[in-house]
Amino acid sequence: MGTEPEGRLLLSLGWPIIVSMLVQALYNVVDSIFVSRMDALAPEALSRILGALYTPEVIGHVADKAITALSLVNPLQMLLISVAVGTSVGINSLISRRLGAKRFEDANRAAGNGLVVLLISAAAFTVAGLTLSGPFMRWQSDDPVVQLMGMHYMSICLSLCAGVFVACGIERIMTAQGKTIFAMCMQLTGALVNIVLDRVFVLGWGPVPAMGVKGAAIATVAGQFASMLLAIVLLYGTKHEIRIKLSDYKLNRKTVHEIYRVGLPSILMQAVGTAMMFGMNFILKALGDYQLAQNPGVDYPDLYRGAFGTYFRLQSIIFMPVFGLTNAAMSVLGYNFGARNRKRFMRAFKMLLIYCCVFMVFGTLLFEIFSGQIIRIFGVSAEMQAVTQRALHIISIGFILAAAGISFSTAFGATDTSLYGAITSLQRQLLVLLPVAALLAWITKDVDGIWWAFPISEFITLIVAGLLFKRLYRKKIKPLDDLPTIE
Repeated sequence: MGTEPEGRLLLSLGWPIIVSMLVQALYNVVDSIFVSRMDALAPEALSRILGALYTPEVIGHVADKAITALSLVNPLQMLLISVAVGTSVGINSLISRRLGAKRFEDANRAAGNGLVVLLISAAAFTVAGLTLSGPFMRWQSDDPVVQLMGMHYMSICLSLCAGVFVACGIERIMTAQGKTIFAMCMQLTGALVNIVLDRVFVLGWGPVPAMGVKGAAIATVAGQFASMLLAIVLLYGTKHEIRIKLSDYKLNRKTVHEIYRVGLPSILMQAVGTAMMFGMNFILKALGDYQLAQNPGVDYPDLYRGAFGTYFRLQSIIFMPVFGLTNAAMSVLGYNFGARNRKRFMRAFKMLLIYCCVFMVFGTLLFEIFSGQIIRIFGVSAEMQAVTQRALHIISIGFILAAAGISFSTAFGATDTSLYGAITSLQRQLLVLLPVAALLAWITKDVDGIWWAFPISEFITLIVAGLLFKRLYRKKIKPLDDLPTIE
């Protein structure tokens, strides 16, 4: 952390996380691919899955409805992941800073307390999944088939979420020590289990009947618990710097405060994505309702929301390498910030910025050149494919700008100023994106106008993030060598 060349260090720590997060991104994508093929199921299987809702009118439209159901549940999944990842970022940042300052007992306490608060958070989502799935889906959609599928997916994924919380926490404990290969193994295990079981449970295999969207949820949860079990074995069965004792699980007010001092802004920053998804779904539904009134016969609201959900899952594959690299960079930057090494901190940050932008260049080219081929892997209608392809073309224009903004946010988290990251995320996904999307939808009366709001918000956010980083450098980074030991 403190001696190896920065560029090589970022890549050596980052590649296992990049690989694991790329596979992790396949969770929702694979779910979508398999449920989009539900129209190919035999009538008997669809009748068993939908019950009394299986009518001649739904034949040929089950895939679109399933994709829409997953898209409507996606904001709550994002909220769950935001709490798990944001809390884990706080754990990662605290452990990295304590290790950099050679305060090993405090690092152990941060790991133990972190796992406890993650389990408490999981319990809250379990209650929500058991009690709110039905009301939430009835609020989101008037289509009874979409309601049924969404309720099945939401209730299973939320009520059995302990696996993802524990796995995420242990992954960040390992990452904070530079043990990124362990994090890769955890992610790969869960993703591979999910992919295999998706084929079995969604479309059926041998004696296992097809379960549709419910099967996708079961496969996802099974993958998360597989990742959690391996994480527990690696944490307690291997040697590393963090050695959690029983007393470290007793909640310490100061330690919990330190975790959430970085973690809470990170949670809020990532949870903004949930609000963004709700807001975009509302804008897309409003535009769809208007176009439906002008051209009856096409279900524009579900068409647009399903296409947006499909785009969102696909773009996660492009963003995951960047997030994997920033996960590794968080530990490197946090360690050198704790060690008060300004020059090394800045060299690592500059390499992070370059690498992230290079990744996004490839992502942009992929979506611009091969979007048609990518969309055709989903078995949805031609109309949904066309709308999703336009979204890929337009939104990917802002990917490089997003990479730079994410790099700045990583520096904010590593220096205990995640509030700056929360500010930029609010601007990027709420304060700029949603008003611009609503305005362009009103002016153009075209869904393409909504897609253009994304690159516009990325440009404005990057300007703000750059100004905040300039202030951070002046106040915290430039005087690092002259500061006393960081608490």
